[in-house]
Amino acid sequence: MATTLQIIESIKVRLTAKFPTLAVEYFPDKPDEYRLNHPRGALLVSHLGSKFDETVATDVIAQPRYPKFSVTVVLRQLNGNGGALDISGQVILALAGFRAPDCKKMWIVAERYLGETAGLWQYAVDVATETMLVEDTDIGLEPLLTTVDYEVNP
Repeated sequence: MATTLQIIESIKVRLTAKFPTLAVEYFPDKPDEYRLNHPRGALLVSHLGSKFDETVATDVIAQPRYPKFSVTVVLRQLNGNGGALDISGQVILALAGFRAPDCKKMWIVAERYLGETAGLWQYAVDVATETMLVEDTDIGLEPLLTTVDYEVNP
């Protein structure tokens, strides 16, 4: 099973390959203090949470997991080639059908205009995928089999 961080890293690798002229970063810990240092813009990747279905096994916890992620497009230009609207659409194309490790293909959940602040235009592209959560068992801590009783049937 892929961890949330592994999925985020795979999204960052995909976006870095598709958008070499933009910064691709984690969504900042303090968004209000974020400062765009790149001359054109950035793609900021974050985890929005996960939904879980009922377990599919009786002897081990194995649950379908549906994690959601967001890519915030932050650009100095709104319209035209390479503007926030254009890049937002390209992010959709780059992630629709992308397969992160141990996951099904991603699908697009939403695209949202977030606004403009100090000349920085922002859109968010939300994506989701499906993976399986399997419990982390403590192998080697089970009781050891020490005695076997059996009957011989003639």
